[in-house]
Amino acid sequence: MKVASKKPDKQRKAFYNSKNHQRSSLMSTRVADFLAEEYGVQRLPLRVGDSVRVTKGEFQDFEGEVLEINRKTRRVKIKEVTFEKTDGTTFYPMIDCSNLIITKFYKEKKMDAWRGQMIERKAFGTFDEELIAPKKDKGKGGE
Repeated sequence: MKVASKKPDKQRKAFYNSKNHQRSSLMSTRVADFLAEEYGVQRLPLRVGDSVRVTKGEFQDFEGEVLEINRKTRRVKIKEVTFEKTDGTTFYPMIDCSNLIITKFYKEKKMDAWRGQMIERKAFGTFDEELIAPKKDKGKGGE
């Protein structure tokens, strides 16, 4: 999705009219400095289960796990960020993904193949190849 205009209303319209597979790349979030050095990427799309830190707003410096991602509104619910209502119940407010930094990936020891391929494609440096899970062979004959 490429918008030629600088006008905010046209940019918003382009986002809301974009397809779901385009929105996942638009929901990419900054990666923490130590992860950026290790993997060689600056931004990656969010996934449920990632640990993130809030950098702006009322919940600044809170860190928690991503519970839910809403691609339609480009917002995220985080486990440790809660509000208490007047009746005593708590709820998770939605936080814009541009206000987050990924501090830990969902799978600690082995990275899933989807994210590993994305890092290979985007990486500007070198990183440890053993962290990426091998692709499954689909049983094509030959060798």
